[in-house]
Amino acid sequence: MSELYAVTSGDPAGIGPDISLKIALRDDSHQFVVLGNIDLLRERAEMHAMDVKFIEFDESILDSQIQKNTLLVKDFDLNQNVQPGVMDSKNGSYVLSMIDYAVKGCLDDRFSGCVTGPVNKEAIIKSGYAFSGHTEYIGKLCGKTPVMSFVSDQMKIALLTTHLPLKEVPAHITSERIIDVVNIIHTDLKNYFGIEKPKIGIVGLNPHAGENGHIGKEEEEVFLPALNVLNESGTDINGPYSADTILLNETGYDLIISIFHDQLLPLFKYANPHLTTNVTMGLKIIRTSVDHGVAFDKVGMPDINHHSLYHALDTAKSMATSYEKTKSDQS
Repeated sequence: MSELYAVTSGDPAGIGPDISLKIALRDDSHQFVVLGNIDLLRERAEMHAMDVKFIEFDESILDSQIQKNTLLVKDFDLNQNVQPGVMDSKNGSYVLSMIDYAVKGCLDDRFSGCVTGPVNKEAIIKSGYAFSGHTEYIGKLCGKTPVMSFVSDQMKIALLTTHLPLKEVPAHITSERIIDVVNIIHTDLKNYFGIEKPKIGIVGLNPHAGENGHIGKEEEEVFLPALNVLNESGTDINGPYSADTILLNETGYDLIISIFHDQLLPLFKYANPHLTTNVTMGLKIIRTSVDHGVAFDKVGMPDINHHSLYHALDTAKSMATSYEKTKSDQS
């Protein structure tokens, strides 16, 4: 497998290009190929008064040529000139083309993984594409069922459902879905995080996990049958627990499953500001991402926070290392 990682620079009018420039400051910058318009990146470097040398990506380039303050760039053509901080749907296909290139490179083993910068869903949808989010889009490219998860140095959570209107969530929760998602998580925790015997917790859909059926029946009728099947198959999973207290306790779980997007995620991000990574499980490739949005109002500002990007880069590399070790141990 290649030791190169593709990094998409996200919406060209957002902070994705700005934070991508910070890769040049890392000692391992030679391992990352930034996907984006090279002239746009040069303009952002000037805005930030950064002295960055840009080298267009060529697979024949040697590591020794990529020194500090150097950025390796795969150049993509913009559809429309960019006004920093102003959304423009005309560049929707530009954003998707970078994702397509990164994912295909991973599937072809030209990249060890891909790290995605922030995109604006509205801009992509207005450009004429059906797009509910990176996770779902990349899942379709890979032909796999994606599971959105978030990783910090202290804890991991995964989502049973992703970008759904809240009123639609209950209809998407079935015993079969719980079993499928848990199996994906269990496999990836072993393969990509080196956890030999994962211990997983899951919260309920309803307040107090249904209070023994007094505040909803899903926990008893949907969750418990699924957990019984999983435990009988040898998967260590427990719950459903009340979502309002699960993160307050030292549970010892390697990962906790949240049922919908804004159930555990707000508290998780609050507890780990800028030091979390969005990881898509179930793809058979490594995909990590920053945990924040495009921040149009921050473009060109000196206080842009790049720590989530760095965390995503480090997480991708750590996952690749664990995967190679797991394959070696199995052979």
